[in-house]
Amino acid sequence: MNMKYKRYILTLLLMSIGLSQEMGMISGYIYDESSRETLIGANVYLSETAMGTATDSDGYFVILNVPKGEYELVVTYLGFGQIKNPIQVGIGESVTLNFELSPSLVELTTVDVSAQKLERKVNMQISRTNLNVRQLKSVPQLGEADLFRTLQSLPGVLTANDFSTGLIIRGGNSDQNLILLDGITVYNPSHVGGIFSNFILDAVKEADLLKGGFNAEYGGRLSAVLNVRSREGNQKHFKGKGSLSLLSAQSTMEGPIGKGAWLASGRRTWFDKVFEGTKLEFPYYFWDFQGHIFQDLTSNDRVSFSWYAGDDDLYWDEFELKGQWGNETYSLNYRKLFGRKLVSNFLLAKSRFDIYFGLGGDAGIGERDYISDLTARNDWTFFWFDKAQLKYGIELKDLEFVYTAEGFGETLFESKTATNEAAAYTKLKYWPSEKWMIEPGFRIGYYGNSKNHIFYDPRFSTKYLLTDTRYINFSIGIYHQFMETIQDDYNPNILDAWFAVDKSIEPASSEQIIFGYEEYFPYNIKVQIEGYYKTMNNILTFVDNRSTTDESISSTNLDSLVDAGDGYAYGGEFFLQKEIGRVNGWVSYAWSISRKELNGAEYFTNWDRRHVFNVIGNVVLPRSWSFNLKMTYQSGQPFTPILGYFYESLPGGSINDQAIRTIPGGRNSARYPNYDRLDIGFTKRFKYKQLSGEFFIQAINAYWAKNVFRYVYKFGSIYNGIDDDGDWDVKKHDENGNGLPDHGEINVDEADEGIPQKQIIHGLPIIPTIGFSIEF
Repeated sequence: MNMKYKRYILTLLLMSIGLSQEMGMISGYIYDESSRETLIGANVYLSETAMGTATDSDGYFVILNVPKGEYELVVTYLGFGQIKNPIQVGIGESVTLNFELSPSLVELTTVDVSAQKLERKVNMQISRTNLNVRQLKSVPQLGEADLFRTLQSLPGVLTANDFSTGLIIRGGNSDQNLILLDGITVYNPSHVGGIFSNFILDAVKEADLLKGGFNAEYGGRLSAVLNVRSREGNQKHFKGKGSLSLLSAQSTMEGPIGKGAWLASGRRTWFDKVFEGTKLEFPYYFWDFQGHIFQDLTSNDRVSFSWYAGDDDLYWDEFELKGQWGNETYSLNYRKLFGRKLVSNFLLAKSRFDIYFGLGGDAGIGERDYISDLTARNDWTFFWFDKAQLKYGIELKDLEFVYTAEGFGETLFESKTATNEAAAYTKLKYWPSEKWMIEPGFRIGYYGNSKNHIFYDPRFSTKYLLTDTRYINFSIGIYHQFMETIQDDYNPNILDAWFAVDKSIEPASSEQIIFGYEEYFPYNIKVQIEGYYKTMNNILTFVDNRSTTDESISSTNLDSLVDAGDGYAYGGEFFLQKEIGRVNGWVSYAWSISRKELNGAEYFTNWDRRHVFNVIGNVVLPRSWSFNLKMTYQSGQPFTPILGYFYESLPGGSINDQAIRTIPGGRNSARYPNYDRLDIGFTKRFKYKQLSGEFFIQAINAYWAKNVFRYVYKFGSIYNGIDDDGDWDVKKHDENGNGLPDHGEINVDEADEGIPQKQIIHGLPIIPTIGFSIEF
């Protein structure tokens, strides 16, 4: 490089430094005026200029490279009033401004969304859905609003069955989703029966779902990320809310404390008490307790602590069935603002999950699973200049997994794994032009319990603006996962047991590519269309049809219990949403394929659905009433049919000792009937003196669609003296008067009783509920 060229580069560098010193900067926080909670995604811009941005997850904004002059600063947020504030920026001046927006009922029924373009421009929207609590509560639910049940109405998001709230996202099993509550992993975020997820919505600020293509700040999962953020609490005055329904009771309280606020929310189901002593008695209950507290040490320093604890308890004495499981998470976060352009978050968190299921008492069978996760994380965001933001960080995890299967007084299988996981990442958000944004990222991971300890995950996303309302999105990336649940191809999952990958099994990995188009119309209507393809390698599946309690397994390595297979998924999605107005909601459609390859055979996964159509609607009615509905129609999911059966006689056994063995068809080669369901609800808002609240009446599966949960086969005998097919009538056929069917009586031990008879276990029946909530 000659001297003349070096002088040219130096001159340009000095000119750029001098130019940046002449430019000003505007920064600050945007708050909710009623509670002083920060607002995420609020739009902040300078009127009649191209300069503007949106607040981040802390409610913080920075507008860089502002020339000297007088401006009108505009702040908008959906559902809140607008602020217009005149400001003056001097040469090289840093202006700090904080604003409080007032909730506005008018905003919910008018159309003024021009500023919403900013939030869409500055953030990568591919495969992303952000829902606030108002949207989540507008969906009919069972007793109370539930986060997972709402997410399952989005395109590409499914549930394994009626009795599970686990999320099946774009062909990946529920364990392939990273579920975060204030930065800490929640391993089993649902309760039995699938009626409730763990998160109490009155304590939730927002839920951000990334269905794929997530960048380098997230790792350890293959399919998706659900980032749930807690509400901070009301800094201005004490406030409370209580709700009561046929199924549960819930209470939330919040208020100011010192230079911050606190919030605590708890709930308990009580169907164990309501139906006690009746034919509907079900000896099960659960409770949740969730909260958040923070203090502002200075205007640049905030310390916050959040927690969640929950427990499920089931004991059915008649069947000697006992189940206990629960989650605990605690996270301590310190946010530090260095100057106005550099923000850092330090996180120390602990997550624990344990589960026990037993059948038959001490002499029966049981399974135990325990997870301990201690996490330290540090994230930095650098607002580099007006066309670039840099984010980077590190994460360290100390992990312990223990799984034990016991049977008839002995240990059948035991796996204990203690290991470490670590990662470092960086990503750059850069605008090469006003119409083009790129977001390259790179994550390097370490896992201590595998043959290869280092894993590289490059990621890349881009957005191109065709116009201010039409965008094209693209994403590609590599992902790794070091802890998994074991899939059972023959039986539906209700709860999952987690295993850490050991040296006998390679970690799971995925490569995925996504292409999308989005367009925004007047009246806040948007359309998103996306297509995706992804591979999934080293997915753990139970060996053949064997359960862990079938026989003792000598080895404690995972490869003695499972087969590692590969899979792939692809599909297309359509999403039409109207976010505000007297009529709002969305319509979604997804077409998808999800396949698995195991031991040379290829077949559909248990959760494959070819077509899924969903409608969510909310209508504001006169006299403070509202009506909401949720409708779904889905293709049936696969199952393995029985083609025939045969009798097996052991040497020396009698004819009464014959055992019936089935002849299965191809794995997941048949499908259950199509699934359809309609949920509806009515809500009435009321106010009395200082109290306000809601009365609601809802019906899940309103027209009682008899959807198939599972086929089971009842195997009888023509020699056992039992009415196996249920056609013996005590009034007509009880010849000896003992009230019981006996050998030799009519309709007992008939020829057809030796034939396996298919029986249907249905999903949820119609479930009506009624309740109310009161705020004070």
